[in-house]
Amino acid sequence: MSTFQQHLRRHPFVIAGHRGAAGLAPENTLASYSLALELGVTMLELDVHRAHYADGRADLVVIHDNKVNRTTNAKGTLEEFSIEALRQLDAGDGQSLPLLSEVLDLLTLHTQTTGRITALNIELKGEETADLAAQMLSQTFAFPIVISSFEHFKLTRFRTLMPQAPIAPLYHRYRSDWATTADDLNACAINISAKMATQTRIKKFKAAGYAVFVYTVNSLQEGQQLRDWGASGLFTDRPDILMPLSLTNP
Repeated sequence: MSTFQQHLRRHPFVIAGHRGAAGLAPENTLASYSLALELGVTMLELDVHRAHYADGRADLVVIHDNKVNRTTNAKGTLEEFSIEALRQLDAGDGQSLPLLSEVLDLLTLHTQTTGRITALNIELKGEETADLAAQMLSQTFAFPIVISSFEHFKLTRFRTLMPQAPIAPLYHRYRSDWATTADDLNACAINISAKMATQTRIKKFKAAGYAVFVYTVNSLQEGQQLRDWGASGLFTDRPDILMPLSLTNP
């Protein structure tokens, strides 16, 4: 099993496919993740919500919003659909909404067939996702998995269930209590928005011992600047544009 720290040593600047390759294929679909892997990303990013089968069993569905309006051919909240019904929706180009287990299977197959290790960043979005994610991730995978969320209480809950798991709190904007939060979570990284990314802040986070990943960056020039400032990597909808940054020395 590859640890996240080992992954960062192998890849001084990580290019993470945001919702796969969301600028090139329907976001958070198997087609989007497959394309991102083909383009050579060194990390995938996805969002999970908890949903239920008709018989009441729970599972994690890969989707960003708590409604299906924006990314499928239907309307309504996730709670209005069983997983069976969600799977019948068109998430773009005939793609269905995948389960987390399907993306894990895709990444496992990719690792086995190519020998390349690609990390996975799972963002906890919906209610009661921490417990189910911990249950699903209790097995050993051949690639590192990082758990992130804007709702840090979910990360606290996940930490109690998987004490050794890599965790990265997410931030829209700068918060002065970031150091306490990261320390309490025993975080390995901090994921920040491009609008709050400055050279001073990135240096501060790195000096405290945390990897720093910036979202969402689709400009090669902006990505170059962030790399020059010391960022550990970035999330992008356009890995076809940003991948060159991972192939040259920072």
